[in-house]
Amino acid sequence: MLRQHAIPFETGTDTGEPVFNPAFTFNNTYATFVVKLHGADFEWVRRLQEDANRDALANLSPDHYLFSFSDAELFDLLAKPEEWSPLDVTLAGQLLRQRGRDVSTDTVRLLREHRVVEQNKPEPNNAGRIRLGYLFALLGGFGAIFMGWELYSHKKMLNDGRQIPGYSARDRVHGLRIMTLGVASFIIWIACRVWLLPQ
Repeated sequence: MLRQHAIPFETGTDTGEPVFNPAFTFNNTYATFVVKLHGADFEWVRRLQEDANRDALANLSPDHYLFSFSDAELFDLLAKPEEWSPLDVTLAGQLLRQRGRDVSTDTVRLLREHRVVEQNKPEPNNAGRIRLGYLFALLGGFGAIFMGWELYSHKKMLNDGRQIPGYSARDRVHGLRIMTLGVASFIIWIACRVWLLPQ
């Protein structure tokens, strides 16, 4: 479908592991096939999928699990289309229309915008992690460098393809301080060790 409409895309796998794992555990218990699109193409591709799925709806089994969903659950499904198959999203819209509910384009857009607003919220308070980062910075710095870098640079991806900082501005400032203190502490500890070694 993407090639037919000349939509640029890339494919890959997501194992759930970070690029650098300080614990070196690499416990890949699953891998997900990922199709990467440009942010501007997300809505267009979603509409193309919905159009393609309308034909498949006629062949659905009457015991499909979505037939047992309540209206609230179906609206929740429409608000989070990335968590469901495109066929499920199309079917949810059709079921709500059959039940007499308003599933206009504006309604769905408002639901998804509300979801984006919820996603835009930074991670909850990280006071414990920040304290631990400062402690690591004082004890030698090596672990603090990675903790500070993660707090400072962590990004999360929204449904529309945009990446935003994962932590609040306050937490990112702490992350930068922890990283800087970690580097300074690491250098000081190495200098002290070299200086105290017997000549």
